[in-house]
Amino acid sequence: MGTTDIKQSLKIKQRQDRSRSLQISEETEPGALLTLGLREMRFGDINVAINFIDKVLEMNANDKKALIARSKCHLLLGNARKALDDAEAALRLNLKKSSNTKAIYCKAEALYHLGDFEMSLVYYYRGMKIRPEFDQFRLGVQKARDAIQNVLLHKTT
Repeated sequence: MGTTDIKQSLKIKQRQDRSRSLQISEETEPGALLTLGLREMRFGDINVAINFIDKVLEMNANDKKALIARSKCHLLLGNARKALDDAEAALRLNLKKSSNTKAIYCKAEALYHLGDFEMSLVYYYRGMKIRPEFDQFRLGVQKARDAIQNVLLHKTT
């Protein structure tokens, strides 16, 4: 048994211990649940994160932050369609488009992962117009452009 096996076993045990210790009561505030979900997302326990976020959305289906967080989780799990649905739901909730850059970014990412490079480019540009200092939009524009060029290059050959 190598050191990698021991390290991996230790990580699995720590995750199991953390999951057991995260038994929550029914009175837990939605904000606390969302914080726990975001924490689990950072730790890489995406399914646990989604469970916390789903509980927040059971309490308030119109929680924009929870919808955006779940969209990110779905992207990490490779469920681009579900990520797009949550991002669109978050966008519908807010009439002030300028404060919805996180939802715009999630929608752009989901569209990109679904292979809709042109629409993802549109949303990356929208986000970049609102928050030009946010490098993720600039990088998204570049990767969407590259993907479109690759598709066009392969169609002509």
